[in-house]
Amino acid sequence: MNVRTPIPTGSAQREEQADIQAVVSPKYDRVGFDRYVVSHDGPIGYIEAVPPVFVCYLGHPYAQAEEVGQVHEFDRAVRLLDERAARSRQRPLAG
Repeated sequence: MNVRTPIPTGSAQREEQADIQAVVSPKYDRVGFDRYVVSHDGPIGYIEAVPPVFVCYLGHPYAQAEEVGQVHEFDRAVRLLDERAARSRQRPLAG
């Protein structure tokens, strides 16, 4: 039986876990007037600000990226790209 015990707030283990999450989170940089590149060990996609939404494109370079969603919050757009990129890395290659 696998029982999970909660990690107390303020413990060294909880702080270490937060540090790991901060290191693994995707980064983004502005690359144009209304465009951002999202990176996670290299570029994974782009976000374009098209008010009132942020359009998410998965892939690199921009000309070959595919639209994967539209959201109203920038942070959600970054998470969406990160999640979609993680899923595409987990797919097995055709053999």
